[in-house]
Amino acid sequence: MIKYLDYWSYLSLSLAKLFFFSWLTATAFDFSFFLINLATILLLTSWALAVSYPIRRWILYVSLFLHSTLLVSDVWYYRYFEDLLSVALLSDIGQMGDVGGGFLTLIRPIDAFFFIDLIIYGLILRYMKRHPVREGKRNGRRLALAGFTLGFLLFTIPLTLSYQRGEKWIADDPISNMREYYHLGFWGYHAMDVARGVERAMGWNEALTDEERSQIQALSYQELSAPSPDTNVIVLQLESFQTSVIDQQIGGQELTPNLNRLRRDMLYFPNVYHQTHEGRTSDAEFIVNTSLYPVKSGSVYTRFPGNQFSALSQSLNEAGYDTAAMHSFRKDFWNRDDFYDNIGFNHFFSDKDYPDQGIIGMALNDQEFLNTSVGFMEELDEPFYTFLVALTSHTPYDIPEDEKRLDLSDIDDPLLENYYHTVHFVDAAVGQFIERLKRDGLWDETLLVMYGDHDSGLTAPGDEMATLEEVDSTVDAFQLDRAVPLFIKPPGLTTGEVMEASGGQIDIAPTILDLLGISPAYMLGDSLLNDTSNLTVFRTGAFRYEDHYYEPDLTERAGNGTCYSIETEEQVAFDRCAPYIDRAASQLRLSDTIIEKDALSQMSP
Repeated sequence: MIKYLDYWSYLSLSLAKLFFFSWLTATAFDFSFFLINLATILLLTSWALAVSYPIRRWILYVSLFLHSTLLVSDVWYYRYFEDLLSVALLSDIGQMGDVGGGFLTLIRPIDAFFFIDLIIYGLILRYMKRHPVREGKRNGRRLALAGFTLGFLLFTIPLTLSYQRGEKWIADDPISNMREYYHLGFWGYHAMDVARGVERAMGWNEALTDEERSQIQALSYQELSAPSPDTNVIVLQLESFQTSVIDQQIGGQELTPNLNRLRRDMLYFPNVYHQTHEGRTSDAEFIVNTSLYPVKSGSVYTRFPGNQFSALSQSLNEAGYDTAAMHSFRKDFWNRDDFYDNIGFNHFFSDKDYPDQGIIGMALNDQEFLNTSVGFMEELDEPFYTFLVALTSHTPYDIPEDEKRLDLSDIDDPLLENYYHTVHFVDAAVGQFIERLKRDGLWDETLLVMYGDHDSGLTAPGDEMATLEEVDSTVDAFQLDRAVPLFIKPPGLTTGEVMEASGGQIDIAPTILDLLGISPAYMLGDSLLNDTSNLTVFRTGAFRYEDHYYEPDLTERAGNGTCYSIETEEQVAFDRCAPYIDRAASQLRLSDTIIEKDALSQMSP
């Protein structure tokens, strides 16, 4: 019988599980990725070859179990966020219970195969017990040393070459977890993530470098320049609203008849994109209020709630506005109570302030929420800024049967069917909200902004929504997954207009301040109403600029990817996108510096 069969079997099963993980998540698994994972497994476990078999078998068996548990957890997380777990998410554990219904939809029967290896390995151990082989201690130690040496060389040589080439993913802070995963392997990524978690916990590397200070100073702090304001500002965030539902008909029925009509009364931006990441709804709130990017792991709300930001709410507060946030769920959900207070909201109306009847999904239905919120607005000092977070169209899209007003019998996916029902319900709520604003005299001279926070989570190519939307190209998939509606009504607007300018949620606060005549400070976005083109960056380093969409290849060196034309949906020459790749990455790194190092607290006004 083969000596050390238990270890060779362990090695084979571990690599097989990583291949299975890549297959389930449709992520790359090439030969270099195989080698880097082999290297990390050898580095972590080859020492077990120097241990006696009775102890070693249990070490390896438990290791297989832990490996499977982490892999299946990463699979569930990746299905929703297209990213991997991080120790930074420990601060978010308390929020999971309230959105558990949505996460249950990510679990599939095939995931149980991650634990089949425990049965296979148990059978191998049983076979070895019946057919014992004598092992020499010296041979075990030699094999352990050889395995560790091989793993060390396979792991360090590619990293050394990357460092010598000055690749920023290793020389500087990386902008994407997935790039680290492809270049460090499964265990390498998680080990690096833990190391960074320790660094953050110990408060190391928090001082700004001279270069970072100069970059932040270039955002040029400016004193507020507005005259005494008299324009109320209302910002409404619509849960899981995609641009694809605007003007969409199913069986001759409009999904959003009220929003469709509002294009005649408001500025409508069909080419605006959500830039959220793992924080999803909280990311959207953060981006819109601070004009910064989300962090690459977790949510700013739970990880950095006390850091200093130059937020829209603070700017308006300093300009004489009364400011209020309105959200009909628990006040401490995603740490909103602390974060809202930190960024300058004078008031926060939450579940205790709203009626406890009429719950749909996780909170008060949006029709009651918006109607009640108008009453709160009328109690505020004018001018006021109110930030409203709607919730009815939140995954898993639960809605009572008697509120389903559309015939969606042709939809096969029950989750998609309920999504469309909740969208239709929220659209009706918006229509009632607008009528209430007009009736109460709050429409004409109010700056009203409405936008979608992120996609529905039902946009994957091959799924029913993608089929209905006839997604057959990378650009189509990008538009379906990332485009969210943005409606803006400046005070006194008499006729609506479709605005073709492209941009992202990061541009909303600068646009609002532009309309009010206020100069933004320490914001990375730009107004959607000026004559310059906006660079719309996403957390992976992908971006849209004018007619081009760039998608990075995270398995390759930074700077490699594909450039597409939005208009033709075809791949175009790489040099159309190349000039903006470093600029996009630099914006993400600068935002990370401002957030993670609490940089504004270190800057002189």
